[in-house]
Amino acid sequence: MENLEQILKKRILNFGPISFSDFILEANLNSRFGYYSNNLPFGEKKDYVTSPEISQMFGELIALWSIDCWKKMGEPKKFNIIELGPGSGVLIKDFLRVVKLSPKFIEKCNHIYLFEISPFLKKIQKKNLLNTNSKISKKIKWIKNLHEISKIPFILIANEFLDSLPIKQIELTKIGWRERMINYNKKRKKFFISCSYTKTVLENFLPKNKKYNKIGSIYEIPFNMISFLENLFCKVQKVKSACLIIDYAKKNNFGNSLKSIKNHKIINPLKSIGNSDLSSHVNFNLIKKISQKFNIIIHGPVSQRKFLVKLGILYRAEMLIRNANNKQKKTLIKSLEFLINENKMGKIFNVISISNKKINNLIGF
Repeated sequence: MENLEQILKKRILNFGPISFSDFILEANLNSRFGYYSNNLPFGEKKDYVTSPEISQMFGELIALWSIDCWKKMGEPKKFNIIELGPGSGVLIKDFLRVVKLSPKFIEKCNHIYLFEISPFLKKIQKKNLLNTNSKISKKIKWIKNLHEISKIPFILIANEFLDSLPIKQIELTKIGWRERMINYNKKRKKFFISCSYTKTVLENFLPKNKKYNKIGSIYEIPFNMISFLENLFCKVQKVKSACLIIDYAKKNNFGNSLKSIKNHKIINPLKSIGNSDLSSHVNFNLIKKISQKFNIIIHGPVSQRKFLVKLGILYRAEMLIRNANNKQKKTLIKSLEFLINENKMGKIFNVISISNKKINNLIGF
């Protein structure tokens, strides 16, 4: 039976090495064999956990942030909520439970757009979110492109979305900067990384204020993220809107951050292709740089710990613990620790908000 490794092997042997971006796109989203086309990866018994799966408090606090954001937008009579990459739908489910406490917010919310490319995950989200008796669920719509949203103010949430977008990589070799490619060795029957022989225009993306002479240095260019954010920030500039981005932060400008996760362990990205998640770290300084082209306001970045503590996660945890049994108390304490401990998600994840210049003083920063 054919699988993704065989498809990529044939493609490489017939047409030559493929770029990192093509490889990531195929591994994650190939319509037949891509990871997100066949797998629900989120949860303790799955491949990895995200903040919404760790605790209901995460989605609840994002909801409170959104209500406050809407008020600072001037309480527009019509606005949209957008979530990028909703996963299993658990974040928006917790979010909706809290915003019900603000009837005016719900009433003025025109649509809740869920940006999802995977038909497989879309089915799971529908199962978890759609309730024929709920007025809120009737507002939910699935989209595959930002052009599908109506041109009214919006609040956009992107938790662990940008890290899943394809990237390109270049490496400093003895003959200069060359693009890193995915290749296949027919004799050894395995995939490997090689560099292109010809010069690459990707070299133009290198930071201009530094010199690099260490052979083997790697620089990542998140082409897909750049074009996506430019499109998004253009909308934020035109319409009084705000974006909240939470993701795995890139520590250094240089280095390979491409990783593959299976059963909560980091594995070789060239193994288990299509059966494990491929992602890379997000350059928050680059997000700031992109946003500066559009005359919009930047809040942050700050650590996830600082953001959640400022939103009141310690008080919310205390309230839940007060009404919990012993088993629930242990779970709550463990999940709180996971979200805000600096050795876990507290420092590794960063948070940034980009908003229209008419929206100021967003909470959490």
